[in-house]
Amino acid sequence: MITDYKTIIIIGPIGVGKTTQAKLLSEHLGLPRCSYDEVKGSYWNNQGLDKETALTIEEKQGIYAMLSYMNRYKVDTFASIIKDHPAHIIDFGGGAQTFDEAYQVDQTRKLLEPIANVFLLMPSTDLATNIKSLPGLKEDFPINTHIIMHPTNDIFAKKIVYTLGKPPEAIMYDIISKLESKPTKTNL
Repeated sequence: MITDYKTIIIIGPIGVGKTTQAKLLSEHLGLPRCSYDEVKGSYWNNQGLDKETALTIEEKQGIYAMLSYMNRYKVDTFASIIKDHPAHIIDFGGGAQTFDEAYQVDQTRKLLEPIANVFLLMPSTDLATNIKSLPGLKEDFPINTHIIMHPTNDIFAKKIVYTLGKPPEAIMYDIISKLESKPTKTNL
């Protein structure tokens, strides 16, 4: 397996600063950026995801059923974004990394395996603080609690950076300090 040291992937809950960090890192490191939230729609359309079906499922069966429906498309979307954006800084939208079916988790784990720099951003090491500091987007559904507690965070992340109380530039430098680069003969 060839390790990809050039791609940087940022995952985490809603509102933790993934997009802000991707923008800062892109400017600082001179690497192009891809935002899952900005491109997912075109990938979903190409894969056949129907937004009306998703909304109907949510209305009739609830948000978990709708998220399960969308998960069928997210693995392929991940794969396509990574393939189409080599040597980019990719910020995957809040919750994009949450999968509940074992085969989806396994496919995504294998997809991320060669990428050396997969970062999880979280406010702190304390679960209650994370839940309190990052409220969900839907009033009746604690979506960020679901994302914060999801086991795929630990499965997919190779490095964790804590953000609570830090200015964006300090978080960026924390990420940079943890970047893994390709070994050279001088540092073997």
